[in-house]
Amino acid sequence: MSVKGYMVFLVVMSTFLTVSCGDSVPAGNATSMTGSIIVGEVDWVEVTTFDSESEIRKNSKAVADVQFANGGRCTGFFVSDDVLMTNEHCIGSASDVVGMKVFMKHEKGVPESEYAEVKCNEFIGNDVTLDYALVKCEGSPGQRYGKVTLETTQAVEGDSIYIIQQNCDYYSDYNCNWNKKVSEGKVVGVETDVFYDADTLGGSSGSPVFNADSDKVFAIHHAGYGGGWTGRGIKNAAVPMSKIVPHMQANFPSVLADSGDSSDDGSTTPSQDNNTFETAAKLESGDSFKAEIESSQEMDFYKVEMKAGEVLDFEIKFSHAQGDLDFVVYKKVGGSFKVVSRKQSSTDDERVRLRVSTSKAYYIKVYGYRGATAEYEVKFKK
Repeated sequence: MSVKGYMVFLVVMSTFLTVSCGDSVPAGNATSMTGSIIVGEVDWVEVTTFDSESEIRKNSKAVADVQFANGGRCTGFFVSDDVLMTNEHCIGSASDVVGMKVFMKHEKGVPESEYAEVKCNEFIGNDVTLDYALVKCEGSPGQRYGKVTLETTQAVEGDSIYIIQQNCDYYSDYNCNWNKKVSEGKVVGVETDVFYDADTLGGSSGSPVFNADSDKVFAIHHAGYGGGWTGRGIKNAAVPMSKIVPHMQANFPSVLADSGDSSDDGSTTPSQDNNTFETAAKLESGDSFKAEIESSQEMDFYKVEMKAGEVLDFEIKFSHAQGDLDFVVYKKVGGSFKVVSRKQSSTDDERVRLRVSTSKAYYIKVYGYRGATAEYEVKFKK
């Protein structure tokens, strides 16, 4: 639900259009307004059902549960290291971010105490016609949790899509938990908006709509068409990025500049699921960012290119009370990786300063001692 009202509805021409914000079953005259956005049978699934290596699971990390001071909620997603996007009908002005809470890990199996709240309290701007809003957040959460790539390709009827959103079928179960979910479907029409048959519901406003072929966001969900108070409807609608991105470039150019200009720029950050030597995130001297070991099986890998005589200065800063983290430095010899240094202690933080004798790539593996999990900060220089 948006801060502008409890289940806000727009009537467009002869068809009822429902802005999908809110989280309660509406009440009223079913012949005059609609609350239907689920198309047919509910087919969304928990994001946790997807393998950690799947692009859907990786993209889901950038999606957030946005809760407002008045009890309403929407969905949002990071488009850069520190900028969250959602609908304008969710955030209409700077006053709407007052008391707003943003949670990154509202997923099945995660206790409420570990939803990972980030602070997003600086209103950047919005646009009513394109129904999008931008908010700046503290601490570069896009680096820690991930950020999406925006795509301006025009949608075509029949395209496969998926939506990642914070919702549940509260029409069937009023007390359900709006865990992060994925709904897959197809584009069923393209006009001013893009229309599709994937399921959403009030509270899904601001969800990213991904092109299933490219795994990039080509639209932002904002409404649904239907009839009656059954929670079921005809189709859903999103504003295409082909319209939003040019508007952002003209009015908020720094946002896309920070995100690599909405394209793959070859940069590597922990948001890439850098959990193998082959997918190690490349570090440059002076890099400093936050990351996290989220499970007992997770390991983060980093790669640094060194020249003979340079000093490899790598540090992870963390609280031992939260979880004990260690790291190992390797160099590749032939087809295998040889241990160069291990950093293991029972105190906060770990650091290595190593002068290298040969020019080559070195790899660092960060992991939790005996399955420990913790947030940490990477610092690298040479």
